[in-house]
Amino acid sequence: MKNDRVKPKVGNVLFNILAIITVISVGFVAFNLLSGAKGYAVTSDSMAETLHRGDLVFSKKAEFAELDVGDVVTVGSKELDEYFTHRIVAIDRDNQTVTTRGDNNPEDDPMPTPADRIVGKMWYSVPLLGYFSIAFGGVSQIKGLIILAIAAVALVALNMLLTHMKKKNGGGSDE
Repeated sequence: MKNDRVKPKVGNVLFNILAIITVISVGFVAFNLLSGAKGYAVTSDSMAETLHRGDLVFSKKAEFAELDVGDVVTVGSKELDEYFTHRIVAIDRDNQTVTTRGDNNPEDDPMPTPADRIVGKMWYSVPLLGYFSIAFGGVSQIKGLIILAIAAVALVALNMLLTHMKKKNGGGSDE
């Protein structure tokens, strides 16, 4: 009899943990959307020791005039859907280009980067969180928010269904 009472309590604890994780995740994604930051998964160790494969870098749009040598920027092409995050090692203000290099690379990147390919300046990074994006093929923030919202609704629906089934079977309350 005691074992029968433990199962619902464990289920409730797991549900509550998943619900808390979902709420925190939705808040985190919403915060970044509202702040204008975009997340990019680090897919190589070219920036080690600063960033590692699997980290998630959040970059915010910055004006070219605001960039300095030493800033870490995300560079990309929306057309190709390819992005990388490297450190600025030189700035050519006249030609509106920057030279970048990965902290773990011995040489500068081969071509200067035009200002219009700079997606943003790194705002912050979260270790390991990029593996989620890597595993799911580059999930965008909007898609991630939709997935989290669906997960939250599914959790609530599952909890309601289990509660209804328990009451229907005469299980009553857990307490």
